[in-house]
Amino acid sequence: MLIPLTIAFLVGLTLGSYLPYLPLTILLLLILAAAATTVVERWTNLPLRSSLALYGAGLAGILAWTMAATGGPQPQLVSIAGPDRVPLLGTIVEPVRHSGTRSVMVVSVEQVGVGGEATQVDGKVRVTWREADQVFSQGDRVSFRARLRADVGTLNPGGFDYAAHLKRRGIDAVASLSGPGRIALVSSGGDRFRWAFWHRIDTWRDRIHRAASATLDGPALGIYLGMITGERGYISHELRDHFMATGTVHILSISGSHLGLIAFLSFFLVRQGCLALPAGWLLGLSRWMTASRLAALLTIPPVTFYALLAGAEVATTRALMMIMVFLLAVWLGREKQLLHALAVAALLILAHGPQALMDISFQLSFISVLAIALVLRWKQGLGQELPQADEPLWRKAHRWLIDYAWLTAGVTLATLPLVAYYFNQVAWLGLWANLIVVPFAGFILVPLGLLSAFTLLIFGGHSLPLGPYNQSLYDLLADLVRWLSMIPGAEWHVASPAVPAIVLFYVVLIVACRPSTPRAWRGAALLVTLLCVAWWSWSPRQVPDGETLRVTFLDVGQGDASVVELPDGRTILIDGGAAYERLDMGRAVVGPYLWDRGIRHLDVVIGTHPQLDHVGGLSWVIQKFSVDQYWDNGLPRERAFYRRLERSLRAKGLVERQAVEGQVLLSSKACQLTVLNPPRDQTRGRDPESGGSLLNNLSVVTRLDCGPHVFLFTADIEAEAMARLGQSGAPIRASVVKIPHHGARSSLSHAWVRRVAAQVAVVSAGRHNPYRHPAPTVLRSYADAGASLWRTDRDGAISIVAHTSSPALTLRSARQGRPHAVRPGLTGWQAEKKNLSRIWAQWIDA
Repeated sequence: MLIPLTIAFLVGLTLGSYLPYLPLTILLLLILAAAATTVVERWTNLPLRSSLALYGAGLAGILAWTMAATGGPQPQLVSIAGPDRVPLLGTIVEPVRHSGTRSVMVVSVEQVGVGGEATQVDGKVRVTWREADQVFSQGDRVSFRARLRADVGTLNPGGFDYAAHLKRRGIDAVASLSGPGRIALVSSGGDRFRWAFWHRIDTWRDRIHRAASATLDGPALGIYLGMITGERGYISHELRDHFMATGTVHILSISGSHLGLIAFLSFFLVRQGCLALPAGWLLGLSRWMTASRLAALLTIPPVTFYALLAGAEVATTRALMMIMVFLLAVWLGREKQLLHALAVAALLILAHGPQALMDISFQLSFISVLAIALVLRWKQGLGQELPQADEPLWRKAHRWLIDYAWLTAGVTLATLPLVAYYFNQVAWLGLWANLIVVPFAGFILVPLGLLSAFTLLIFGGHSLPLGPYNQSLYDLLADLVRWLSMIPGAEWHVASPAVPAIVLFYVVLIVACRPSTPRAWRGAALLVTLLCVAWWSWSPRQVPDGETLRVTFLDVGQGDASVVELPDGRTILIDGGAAYERLDMGRAVVGPYLWDRGIRHLDVVIGTHPQLDHVGGLSWVIQKFSVDQYWDNGLPRERAFYRRLERSLRAKGLVERQAVEGQVLLSSKACQLTVLNPPRDQTRGRDPESGGSLLNNLSVVTRLDCGPHVFLFTADIEAEAMARLGQSGAPIRASVVKIPHHGARSSLSHAWVRRVAAQVAVVSAGRHNPYRHPAPTVLRSYADAGASLWRTDRDGAISIVAHTSSPALTLRSARQGRPHAVRPGLTGWQAEKKNLSRIWAQWIDA
């Protein structure tokens, strides 16, 4: 009964997450469930007590989510702090994460302001400190000055909801600091009873970090820190891509698999050591405790130490809790009831934090463990021959390899829809790569790394014990994964599956795996499962109809990225956003959007001008997508981001083509893309480092004509270039215009705005950007000219759909596509119907 109750609780949690948007629908579902329960009681042998328990578990799930989401006063950190930098005082409440000179910490703020103007508050701030010159630990009270903001990340169709992620972590605001000495220590956490233990753990982690940095280098350092201390900031994007392509990226961070392998290794060694004792000793031990119980007991310390060393993050703590529940089951003699242990762990975790249900780590971890449990149960049901005591070693190894292959296949298949949904990838290679990588990492690298760390903490020193062995073996892992990722087709990107299709997949997979399912039904279910996998792997693009045009202005923060899908199926990408140390907009936004649209080939890519916020993300896009032509304004720069772009172009055999006024970059039956700027010969002899205005005014401006529709992509041109285009008589009148330079005052010309006479004006800018773009005067000028204003910083990504046979435009923003909270009233049902259509569109378009 425990498993059905857990399922009912999970269903209730899921419904609770939609309660603010679909209250009437959920109420109707509860009434129907009550009626269905009555029918089931009459026509089956289900006792009334059981049906009431299931119904109550569902209601408890709804109530638990509602209380977690709305219970308690809501912090008002941002409104209290205001728009300016303010003094803040608080305590670091999570392990500090490092990446070079960059530190990220979560501070529980106690006070805003100083002296008589101080205000006592309660809330958490995620602080990013660049060029950090001091190391802090949990429990340290710190003071600093910062501008707080409620970060919402980017809003794009099917994109990662960063705001919801922060909310689930209990973080109310974010802040950024640059330069040494920006944070001051008020008091040490080691002097406070509540934090002394965690402060000591952080001190150990810092000693291991410094010793590893002094001993290891290259990929070995990043992998070691990621697998042993949980610090992922030293793993390069390129190395992470290799692990992602091979389906082994879970190895790079401490997760349930790491803790599970350490638990398995410890349990196995202790149990086998007990069984190897002389018969008299073993008999005496069994009178006090069985070998399995002793193994379970002695497994707790190494697993707990590993989890604490990793910082006891949420995902790690969940995995530790799950292992502890399983060890308790072993202690109670119920080790074969893994499904029940998993159900108990899920109930404990979700009862403590219901919003964990929506975390990627929770979903992947529990689906993986559930798959392992079901595979083991299935194999037990086959009635396989038990291994003999005198069985040769090679036969034992063969049996273990077969069993492990089945487990890997089960986990790969069970997690395939979630990996495709969240990461736009079918990691088919993981089926074989994990057979090699996981045992090597779990049984050799992690124990070796932990042994080195433990030895360092016991005996001290400034270098990592067994350093040469760690360097060689961790480098070997990096080389092995890099080699595997070079297998043709290893990196197979797909569109995110629709949520109803994912639900169908799991339903038919369960039907196929149930022993009681008739053979015909099992065959049909397996066929549907294979069809789902095949469809997701193919991810076909919608067949062009010859007249539909779609232009999407993506939300890439403070930058530009526009995707044009022509009626004949050809695709144009104009700019790709920025690429920072840990965030590449090409990787995070542009690529996933293209894959979700079924786009794997770009006919034309335009880098309007060599500035980070426009071409920084293009390097990654060009590496991952097939590209026919690349155009820019012909001005190279001696900057790291531009050199990366040049290397990507050379690697793909592309030539940088210079776009100049009058050129037609692409022409089809219905559409034509023409260059309006820069003028011919204006870029020759210009120094691109002489100033931003030069690059802006020489950026590539294009005009797209498609039937009755005209789109004007203006890059970052300023008043100088706008005046020249106006005086030259260039055809700048347009239906839709991208407002130049993110709405900066330097790009305002009232005469230009009147000449363009656009119906729709789109500005691409980042939320809370330091330049205060877009300027109110710029917005007012376009509004006065009769344009409908759309902003990526407010509306998220903006998609415009038009047909060459009609002058009408259909606009939709990412924010409009998200459900809105329903307020009580007579119009509640109409609002709820709109929410149903929004949610359905999200599920289908994901």
